[in-house]
Order: sequence, then C-alpha cells, then structure tokens
Amino acid sequence: MSSAEKRLKNPAGLIDKAVIDVGSNSVRLVVYRTRDTFFQPIFNEKVLAGLGRGVMETGKLNPQGVIDALAALKRYQHILKARGVRNVLAVATAAVRVAQDGVDFIETVKRQTGLSIQIIPGEEEARLSALGVIAGAPEAAGLIGDLGGSSLELVPIGKGRVKRGISLPLGPLAMQSGAMLSGNSTAERLALAARIDSQLDAVQSEISATANGDFYAVGGAWRALAIVHMSLRGHPLRVLHHYTMSRAEAFELVQLVETQRPDSLGGIPGLSARRAPLLPYAALLLERILQRQLFDNVVISAYGLREGLLYDRLRSKERAAHPMLAGVKALAQQNWSSPRFGPAVERWMEPVSGKMGIPFGKKRTALLNAAACRLADVGSRLHPDHRAEIAFDLVLYAPYPGLSHAERAALALSIFYRYAGEQTAPRAGLIGHLLGAKEQKWALALGLSLRCAAAVSGRTAKLLKHTHLEKENKKLRLIASENAQDLLTEKAHKRLQSMANALGLKTS
Repeated sequence: MSSAEKRLKNPAGLIDKAVIDVGSNSVRLVVYRTRDTFFQPIFNEKVLAGLGRGVMETGKLNPQGVIDALAALKRYQHILKARGVRNVLAVATAAVRVAQDGVDFIETVKRQTGLSIQIIPGEEEARLSALGVIAGAPEAAGLIGDLGGSSLELVPIGKGRVKRGISLPLGPLAMQSGAMLSGNSTAERLALAARIDSQLDAVQSEISATANGDFYAVGGAWRALAIVHMSLRGHPLRVLHHYTMSRAEAFELVQLVETQRPDSLGGIPGLSARRAPLLPYAALLLERILQRQLFDNVVISAYGLREGLLYDRLRSKERAAHPMLAGVKALAQQNWSSPRFGPAVERWMEPVSGKMGIPFGKKRTALLNAAACRLADVGSRLHPDHRAEIAFDLVLYAPYPGLSHAERAALALSIFYRYAGEQTAPRAGLIGHLLGAKEQKWALALGLSLRCAAAVSGRTAKLLKHTHLEKENKKLRLIASENAQDLLTEKAHKRLQSMANALGLKTS
C-alpha cells in the first residue's frame, strides 16, 4: 500500500479506487470502496456511447460515439476530482483496440481530460476478466466467458489460477446481430449459429475445461438472461452475483429466449429495454458454447474486467483474504463493530461448533461460521425495535461476493436469530425456497450462540476471553474466571439455555 493510499484510508481501513472502462458499447466509471479482496461499488455510472458501432465495416470508431465518450470522460474526471479519488485505473477494450483511429482517440482523451487510458490486448482482457471472477469466487473452476459489445473473452480457470485465454470477435456489435434474430426466422438463426461455430471450432483446443466444471458468464447481456430466468422461476432473491442455473435449466432458457421477439422480453421486471434486443443473440451464443462442453452449471458473475484490474494490483497477502470474510469484516466495521469481537466469538464457540452440523460441507460451513461471527455486532447502532429485520436485510443484500444464494440466505438468517432470538424469521417464502430444514437448524443454532456470546461479554472481546464453554456428553456449561463471575447474569444463563436447546444439549 502506497503512502498516498494510507493517507486516504477511512477509520475502517477502506480505500476508494476508481475504474474507467471504455468498452465497445458503454463508457463506465465505477468508484469502489476497497479493502483487500472487498470491492464495494459506491458510485457507478455509464454512458451508452456505442464507440464500436460500425467499426467492423468502417475500421473506425463511431463518430457520434467518440463525441459521447469524450463528454462522458470529461464528466468522470470532474466527479473523480470532487470525490478526491486519486487511485484511477482506466482501460479501453475491443472497439478502441481494433479501430484504425483508436490510438488517436486515446491521445485526444489525454489532451482534453488528462486521463491516461490503456488499450489492453485481447489476451490481457481475458486474463483480467478471469481474475475478476476469481476475486468474486476463489473456488471457481471451469471456463469464463466475458461477453462485451464487440468481443467474447474465454478463459479456463481452476484452483485460483488463470490459464491462457483468448478473445474472439463474437460480441453482438461485431456480429451485427441486433437485427438478425427477429424471432421468426430459422434460417437467420442457423446462419448466425454457423458463424459462431466456425470461430469456436477454431479455438476449441485452447478453451477446453474439465467436464465437471462450470461456465462463468460475465457481461450485461448474460446478466440480463439471468434476470429472465429469475422471473420465469419466481426466484425470490434478486441478487445476480453467483446466481446459478443447472445445465438443463440453461438449455431450456436459451431455447426459449432465442425464439422471442425483443418486445416480448422488454416487459420483464428489472430487464433494461436496451438489453432486450441483444438477448436472442446472447442466448444463441451461450447455447453454442454449452453444446461443446459438459458444464455442470452456468454461474453468473457480477465480477469481471473491472474487479480483475483491482485484484491484479493486490499484493499476495491481500489476495489471500477470502472475499466473503473481507466483505463481512468491512461491512461490520462500517457499522461500528469491533474488529476483535468476531474472531473472539469464533474461538469461544469452538467447543460446540461441531454440534451445529455442516449443511454446506465442512470447508464452506466453517467459512460461513467465521463470517457470521464477524457480523455478530453488525446491528449495534440500529433501532432496537427493528434491529433484527434490518440486520437480516443488510446481510442478505450486502455487496460481498463468494456466496451462493443459499449461503447468503443462511448467513442472513443466523444474524436475524442473533438479534431476535427464536422469533419467526421474516421472508418465509424466500427462506423456504432457498434453505432446507438442516440449513435453517444450523442458522438457528449459530444465531443463538452469537446471541449468548454478546450477552456474556457486553459485545467485547476482552470480557469474552474471561469465559469459556465446556461440553461434556450432552451437557453444556459456561465457565467464567474467578474475577469475572459477575458476567454470568440471569440474562446470560437464559441465552445459554436457548443456545443449548438449539444444539440438542442441556445446561448444568
């Protein structure tokens, strides 16, 4: 971390960084509040300049697109100065990369705005997009597909490593697909599918991934497909990151969308009218990719090139922080939680953690347990009458990655029980849709354990260290050191009793 970054840190240790992404279709500015692998967007603005419109025919950037892009970049520079953001990464991708006047455009931007924009090669764009997916899902394994306006980047990944990726001119602007899929022409779809197949066939050996991996879909068009699928399924959690479709579900979706007219898709809640015309092509492209490899699932990643740029500049120690834990730590500290209390609670609960079950597998459950402990005080400044419900929603929708939708719901439910005790949880439909009985039982046991720890310690690590849990056979005891007996109040004993009941134990 540079000395300038240290000066710009806020009390929670967070640093603001900005990424400007000059793409074929849009020019976007995102300001992130960051700490290690936690990247929270706090400002996000884009202009649909359409720089790449017509570039394949003329060889040059769209003239009106150049005017609109310059206007956007001038505005962005004003915003960055007003917000005091000095750490700025700016890149240009496919359209600027292939246009004859791409370098001239970058030089004009430099003269008129002072911004230095790097034109990144296709292979580098693929690598950075893959790093972005890994930043949001360290366990990701399979193939990444980042669909932009002019290009498609494909990169095999596994075990946190990025293999050699490629960039293909398969974006909708490059393929001129906007008017080619009218929804009623089989011949048009077959012709476009043949063009896609010819390019994918040529690079098949370079993009092969393991048969049991997943396909990680990056880009606005594929996120829009996920919105359609959510709507069709009545999925209750409208969070796109890590939304997962099985292989069979993905095939059903693309075969439906391919044949739809854009105006029939435009009425779906949450779907941009500008995205609807691109969906039949995005669906066709996804189908041709799925036909080639036996991916288990299609996983939507809200992380891509921009997050990859941030991740690429982290030191190895910073990269080692799991994004879920980095996220909950930042969330907790932004809500005035002590950074030491969560780890202390995790250690305090070790004697009984095995009694809670492992509904998400041993490794993932342990990770979720650690995350919940760091969120044990996240509602400290909320109104007590509404604290449990607000904390539930805060955790459910917080902008941290690395969680499936079921894991996100279970984590939020545990925090609800931490504040509400054994009251009926909110959003019963959502909980029932995403969680089974064993996941809900785990969340209750964990939440009541956090509740007991808070009562015993006054929500401080220092006092919690003066107590410990003992489990012998089916009995649970709370022990305090000789000079800390006053911590064992009636309230603490009541919460211990509730905790023990949820764990299937008795107190003594």
